[in-house]
Amino acid sequence: MPEESILLKYKYWVLGAICLLTFICFNYTLHNQFTNWDDDVYVTNDTVIRTLNTANLKTIFTEDITKNNYHPFCMLSLGINYQFAKLAPATYYLTNILIHVANVALVFFLIMQLCKHIKLKENESFLIAAFVALWFGVHPLHVESVSWIAERKDVLYTFFYLLGLLTYLKYLSTPLPTINSQLSIKDKWFVLTFILFVFSCLSKPMAVVFPLSMLAIDYLYGRKIEMKLLTQKSLFFLAALFFGGYAYYTQNRTGAIADFSKLTIMERIMYASYGFDMYLYKLINPSFLSTFYPYPYRYIDGSLPGIYYAAPFIAIGIVALPLYIAYKFNRSYFTIVAFAYGFFIANVIFVLQLISCGAAIMADRYSYVSSIGILFALAYFINELIKRFPTIKTITLTILLFLSGALAYGCYQRTKVWHNSETLYKDAIGKYPYRALLSYKWLGYYYLDQVKDTDKAMENFGVLAQINAGDAKIYDVMGNVYRDRKDYKNALAFYQRSLKEQNDVYITYVDRSLALMMAGDTADARKDYEQALALNHDNAMQSYGKLASQNITIANSFNTLGNINHNGGGPYMAFIDSSLDAAAHSDSAKTVRYYLLAISKSMAAEKVYSERSFAMVQAQKYLPVIEQYKALLLVNPNNPYYYFYKGVAEFGAGKLNASIVDFKTSLKFNKKEVSQVAAFNLATICDSVGDDKSAVTYANMATQLGKAPTPEFVQKIKDKAAKKHE
Repeated sequence: MPEESILLKYKYWVLGAICLLTFICFNYTLHNQFTNWDDDVYVTNDTVIRTLNTANLKTIFTEDITKNNYHPFCMLSLGINYQFAKLAPATYYLTNILIHVANVALVFFLIMQLCKHIKLKENESFLIAAFVALWFGVHPLHVESVSWIAERKDVLYTFFYLLGLLTYLKYLSTPLPTINSQLSIKDKWFVLTFILFVFSCLSKPMAVVFPLSMLAIDYLYGRKIEMKLLTQKSLFFLAALFFGGYAYYTQNRTGAIADFSKLTIMERIMYASYGFDMYLYKLINPSFLSTFYPYPYRYIDGSLPGIYYAAPFIAIGIVALPLYIAYKFNRSYFTIVAFAYGFFIANVIFVLQLISCGAAIMADRYSYVSSIGILFALAYFINELIKRFPTIKTITLTILLFLSGALAYGCYQRTKVWHNSETLYKDAIGKYPYRALLSYKWLGYYYLDQVKDTDKAMENFGVLAQINAGDAKIYDVMGNVYRDRKDYKNALAFYQRSLKEQNDVYITYVDRSLALMMAGDTADARKDYEQALALNHDNAMQSYGKLASQNITIANSFNTLGNINHNGGGPYMAFIDSSLDAAAHSDSAKTVRYYLLAISKSMAAEKVYSERSFAMVQAQKYLPVIEQYKALLLVNPNNPYYYFYKGVAEFGAGKLNASIVDFKTSLKFNKKEVSQVAAFNLATICDSVGDDKSAVTYANMATQLGKAPTPEFVQKIKDKAAKKHE
């Protein structure tokens, strides 16, 4: 049987073996834990994904719930994971791996189609596609994208991205219709490509470069890059501008994008060139990988290491020399090289730190899609070498398989680095001691919050303090540790360092006021207390309350700061009565202050206070009880009943918009007995404020939960909604 037929017969078996090997290489990931590097933001502390009801789905698709980017498909997929596995990390990792394996198959089919277009034989196409898929699947650079739960967005956007490229190839290969029709088969492939592009952007904004990848394919297919071709893709570019603009806005809002004036144009070019060079270098030699690649330190005279000055020239040489050689040797080779570089550059251009975003100069995850073009060119030219020198085919394939095995081994070992927060950050610190600043920071938080080892936490925070990292929050945390150790001198010194870096953060004044109080400096403590309230009254009171409820020493200090005279250990009921009296007189500050003092004496105060508040709801004393539920929520924001009854009181007091907010919040806790009445009430209130569409939504929800509104009411709001729609 001819070689081509044998390869065609076993093609899918080989692809299956590649997918299986990829899964095996990432198998250790299934034993990994959540890390505190964004996994907490995306999963463990995210209450929205825990209940995929109508309200939370709306939140996922209309709000930036992670406060750093808009990627609703990513969050929805994590929410689906939560429904099946709650907080068992293995299921989240398994999903990442399976999507990655699917991407391996898509890469295989993508490369097969590209090879088919450039008229390679079936066996050659298979060989190239198989090696590209294998390298893509097991490359150690791609571990970060797969073995990091929060990076679900990377594998997910790539899945839709690759599907979109495949449908675009289908569009290009479909002939024009012979008769006029409203929407031809060719047009349908183009529309499907756009839909998949939007899905990719909804998974991660990095997909906005998709139109540039389309242009790279156009070039490979010999299509002339002219205005007509660009106009054809105008909808893609408009969507890219929308998603890209919103991504820039969210990143800039959170402070992730550095002030443009901090770096000169030349420095930006040098850093971008260095990143460009290193992405290509690590694709060939994936050693010394790290979760954090810091910006370089400057010498005393302000200059940078020599490699950064050389980087732009190296980048030019890396691109220009292969293009020149290919152009001189064979024009078809030039096309392949130009496509490979075009695809690579298109997919890294916005992460090369020309616009400085984040604290790292590069990241392994940014090579996930961009590497495909370079791997394709590498496999293509190896195939060309074998064609020219058939006698070296066996030895060449043997070497390739050996090197592929080395990549697979490196991939498997790299997954172990992601076992937990400690292994992850220690790896980066070991490679960049005193430079991987974020790794010291998050490792310190890991020891402080999860391991409860303040000594190890302070050891890592101390490195940041030693090198004057300028992190106000870390200095504040260090002050708190010293305060808890009753080392007030060091505590006050670190609070001062924190305020020197940023003097408008209320929490630092809260923390320092308590330290000063414990140290006996009542006058200065009072000043900080008043400053904290001036900066953010509600949050400052909430912080005091939480601390007071956990620590009797702090509670007593807070009592003194609040200037409340009592006999020291008096019954908490007296404070409850004082709080209720303050609420009756609309004194929000005293309502909260007395309630916090009550719970500082006994945690039983919460139960008594909530029962008294509920009784007032039933007695229709709505205005004062609103203040009381505010106090309850300051200390315990995770009780759905508090939001619900606050909403009832607000509704009774005519504060309809406020009641809508609280009823919606109560729904997020997925407590059926609360949700069914909250949904029922929301249907009524939304009807009152003229939001008929929402009224219908909540009426349907209430019906599903077992508290159906009357058929007459449902029909009425449906008719009103239909009229508005008309």
